[in-house]
Amino acid sequence: MSIVNWFVALGFGFQVGAACAQTGEPIKIAGSFDLSGPAAALGQDAFLGAQFAVEVINKRGGVLGRPVALEHQDNGTNPQRAVNQATALVRDGAVMLISPISSGSTLAVSKTVSAKMKVPMCVAVSASENITGKDFQPYLFSMPPTTYMMMRAITVRLAKQPYKRYALIVPDYAGGRDASIRFKEFMKELNPQAQIVVEEYPKLGATDYTATINKVLAAQPDYVWTQVYGSDLLTFSKQAAALGLFKQINNKFMTVYDGNTLKALGDNAPVGSEGYQLAPFNHLLKSGVDARDIVTRFKAKTGGYPSDWSLLAYDCVTAWANAANAAKSTDADAVMRSIERTSFNSARGALRFAKYDHEVEAPVYIGKVAQSKEFGQAVLDIEDVVPASITHPVEAVIQKMRQPE
Repeated sequence: MSIVNWFVALGFGFQVGAACAQTGEPIKIAGSFDLSGPAAALGQDAFLGAQFAVEVINKRGGVLGRPVALEHQDNGTNPQRAVNQATALVRDGAVMLISPISSGSTLAVSKTVSAKMKVPMCVAVSASENITGKDFQPYLFSMPPTTYMMMRAITVRLAKQPYKRYALIVPDYAGGRDASIRFKEFMKELNPQAQIVVEEYPKLGATDYTATINKVLAAQPDYVWTQVYGSDLLTFSKQAAALGLFKQINNKFMTVYDGNTLKALGDNAPVGSEGYQLAPFNHLLKSGVDARDIVTRFKAKTGGYPSDWSLLAYDCVTAWANAANAAKSTDADAVMRSIERTSFNSARGALRFAKYDHEVEAPVYIGKVAQSKEFGQAVLDIEDVVPASITHPVEAVIQKMRQPE
């Protein structure tokens, strides 16, 4: 049984039943989630976070005194299916969309559904900089730092180290390619002596990384940076450990992690290697009352700590609810004006959106993998919290992205 089916089987539907304090017809929000396919692990986490947010909102009085109901479909990590499903969900009355997981699907839904049908859409996971940069449209707002922001954060850290020979392993999709381009651009700027000795672009959902790992070992890099994530990272890490990659490079390795992937890695977690996260529950638990409340209530409800993707999807729903209540309306234009004007509370602190790209001004968290007795799993011990003031591109850079080529 998948985690989503398990969750629903326990009765956590989070729709009208929790809304006893509200009156009137439920306000529909919706998402075409990647509940199967290559991005399923992330999609399931995001779905749980959105469901949890709806329950919390309804217990606090709903939106404009009405309950909120979350409708969803499974797009199977297929962009065209995501577009068809999002279109149908909006036509059925949804006034807000949560984006799909893969960047390609998010870009497609943003252009053909959110923009054309004028419905606010929140990006919960996809990180391609084109979403809020080149392909920005005014009904979009985004929770994760973009590839531009993440690459700025990690290259600032790596450029201070003595590494000169880098290997890159990047999934072949829009967000991965964006990340690779920015990694090379920023590294050249910050450490001109650095060189890329090998680049590999395996497909999403790859099952055999042997050839890629052997190419990396043959190149003898000083450091390996990857953007492999989720279930693909589980497959890669198991094969990399079997081929001795982490030992041969002395754990000089970095990728993007989330809490559930670190847990699932178990003994294959490369302790001592580096990583970056977007909402690490173990760190956020120490950061304030709001974070502790969200994380502990999520764990009490689901039995597990929230992954980064669950927390970002939670933020999508609560930020929209906050904006609608502040605007006293679910009208799309009123909500988007409110998004630009107001801040919202999250596990990552009080956050605002930049007006020129609707990108959340959130930090990137960087640290080293460690096995935690406290949490009973591998976690990222956070060493650097890189603020958006360092990573977020200024308006002139964003406007340049949007100029015709």
